[in-house]
Formats: sequence, structure tokens, C-alpha cells
Amino acid sequence: MRILTATFLASLLLSASAFAQNYPKPMLAPGESQIAGGLGISWINENGETTPYYMIGVMPDLQFGKIGVGLDLTLRISTNSGKIRKADWSNGAYRKIIRYVSWGQKHDPVYAKVGQLDMATIGHGFIVYNYSNSPSYDDRRIGAELDLDFTRFGFETMYGDFQQPGVIGGRGYVRPLKFTTLADIPVIGGFELGATYVTDQNKNSGVFLTPVYTVLPPGGVFVTHDEGAISEYGFDAGLPILRIPFMDADLYYDYAQIHKFGHGSAAGILIDFNGLGIAKASVKLEHQWVGSQFIPEYFDQFYELNRYVPGDSSYFSKATQLENAPGGQGWYGQLTISLLQNFQIIGGYRGIDHDPNGGLLHLETRFPSVVPMIAFSAGYDRWGIQGFKDAFQLDQRSLLYAFFGYKPYPFMTVGFNYYWTFIPLNGKYEVQKRIEPRVMFNFSF
Repeated sequence: MRILTATFLASLLLSASAFAQNYPKPMLAPGESQIAGGLGISWINENGETTPYYMIGVMPDLQFGKIGVGLDLTLRISTNSGKIRKADWSNGAYRKIIRYVSWGQKHDPVYAKVGQLDMATIGHGFIVYNYSNSPSYDDRRIGAELDLDFTRFGFETMYGDFQQPGVIGGRGYVRPLKFTTLADIPVIGGFELGATYVTDQNKNSGVFLTPVYTVLPPGGVFVTHDEGAISEYGFDAGLPILRIPFMDADLYYDYAQIHKFGHGSAAGILIDFNGLGIAKASVKLEHQWVGSQFIPEYFDQFYELNRYVPGDSSYFSKATQLENAPGGQGWYGQLTISLLQNFQIIGGYRGIDHDPNGGLLHLETRFPSVVPMIAFSAGYDRWGIQGFKDAFQLDQRSLLYAFFGYKPYPFMTVGFNYYWTFIPLNGKYEVQKRIEPRVMFNFSF
């Protein structure tokens, strides 16, 4: 309870999905576009050294009706050699340029997105929740989402990476009462049944690691075995219980089974407060029953980082964590508050009894114009939380993004970014720290 309380208090200080840390999508009104650009200096910690780069870029977010386009045209030029930073433009530069191309918004009758998947969720999120396909700033990928809702039935789909085999899945659902004379009855006419299947076709998704202690080499070695692709399927039901002018409420139940491993289930409630004038709020509260060898939200914001991590003296894989996961019960809670384009707050925490690696924390906050002449946004994610004192640490289990700026003019911001992120190095991801003072210009239209 202490961690859940701290989550919602700390969400007043933190923001923007840590995986959307490149340039978080701005809070724009429907149909509004923005062109942001600027220059500055970027200090990047890489290969054990801190390297300074001059930085110049343009980051447009354009809306043409339901079509949205987000680009990142940023150059970092070495202060020593005068050359453009190779990591920014190698291995498929288009993946770094195209942040997203989208149609509509999630939960619209038609929603499509191609680009970086920052907060992808399928269904109620018991299998896929806040999934990011880009594990680091220097390893951004192109994926896709496509959702179609035909009122009586529909589907949600997700594809993680067009460049190589990866996470792919979808959910089909039906509202059976829509086919009957009960279709127009308020509330219960929206009763929904769904089925989800998700698999990871990456070659390392099913790699398990077993330590074998020996005299030579000191500390032992790791023996691996491969069970093939990790797959998960599930079934769910959702029932609208309240539809009044200022509030919607839905009950739901989810069951999921990881192929060859364990299963779990969850029951929860979603409440949206929509009739509060300029303010909106939503609450999600979920109780989880977790069997052994099962992890809720298996495909989460850390999945691409944790799938397989080789090392010199220690290894890690998500499949090994799954194999050793104990059973128990737990809770997931999330609070979201927004006020037009002035601020947004999100705080979420999952905890499972008797599982020292079961804690998962997600915080976001954006304050673009609450305080006159001040802009602030930040985001923090952490997994494997082992108690209250472990919730706020920066290490291999953390992601952090923060921006603080001063606005001498409405179109101009002077500030700096700080990132605690990761960089692909020798087949694994190492912690990377970035500090980027910058002068930015923002023009909305």
C-alpha cells in the first residue's frame, strides 16, 4: 500500500513514457499541428566515455484530419571531429526519422499506426500492456498497430518489428447482444467477449539459462536450452455497468495461459470521468491471481530489453524469469488525470505477493503550461521492485526521461533533457546517460 500511495504522489513529479523519451508526442488539441526545432549540445555517455555533440533538429507533429505524422530530423555533430554521429544514422536511418504515421486514436472505430510503438496495449492489458518496440534511443524500430471496430465485432492487432521476427499478436472480440433484440438496451448491450493470441518469433524469446558452478572458469558457466517461441493466449469478458453524463464504468475479467508454462487471471474495474468540464480522469483497479510460471503483462515496456541479456559473468532472459516465477496474488492500480493541453498525470503500479521481482512501476507527468513561462515533463519506469526503498533507483532496471524549460516567449523554450536509457553494445544493452541543453522553438497551427 505504501508503494501504491507513493506511486500516485510521485506521479505529480514525473512524466512522458520513459520509452517515448526521444521526443514525447506533444499534448495537442484535435486537428492541431506543431513544428518544434532547435539547437543545443548533447553529452552522451558511450563506451565508458562522455562525448559532446553539437545538436540541431526539427521535430514536426502534423495532423491532417485523422492522419498524424511525427518525424525526428536531428543531427548530432562531434565537437572533436566535426562528423555526424554515426549511431544516429546507421542501421536504417529511416527508423529514427519516422516516429509515427497514424490514423485516428486508440478506441476509435478505425485506428492505425506505423512507427515506434511506445504504449501498445491489447484488450485490458493482461497480456500486452505499455509495450514498447524500441528498446533504446539508438535502436528505434518500425512496428504497426491496426484496430477495427464494426460495433458488433472487431479486432486489435500489433506487429513489433518489420526488420526482424519479433512480437506479433491480436485480439478478436464480439458483442453478442448486438446480434439480438437486446442490442439497444443501455449498458448491457455492450457486453463483450474477446480472445487474444500473442507470440514472440525472435530467436532468443525462448532461451533459458541454467547456472552450472565449476572451478574453471571461476564462478561457473551458463548452459542454455531453447524452448522456441514464447506464446500466450487468453480469453476475456467485459461488461459496461454504468453510463451517465459524467462517468463510465466497466467491469472485466481476463484469463491467460503461457504455452508450456503457467496461467493467471484478473478481475478489474475501469472508471472514466468524462463530464468534468476541462478536466478528465480515469481509474483502473485490478486484482490478479497468478499461478507459478506466469507473469502478468508479460509483454510490457521492458520486454525488448529483458528478452535476452548476455554478459561476461552473468546472464538474464525473460524466459528464465518466467520459469522461476512463483505463484501468488497481487494488485494493479493506475490513475490518469488530464486538463486540456495544460497537464497530464499518470501513475501505475503492480505488485505480486511472494514475488521479489513482481513489482512494476510506471509514472508520467507533463506540465507544458501550468506554471507561467515554465515547461516540465518527465517519465519513469522500473521493474523488479523489491520494496519501497527499491522503487526509486537508477540502474539496469530503470528508465528515466526528464525535461525542464524556461519560456521567455510563447514560441521559445530554453531548457535541458536528461535521459537514463540504454544503448546496444556487443549484443546487449548497456546503461546510457544523456544530458542535452537546448534552445527550442515551437509553432502550433
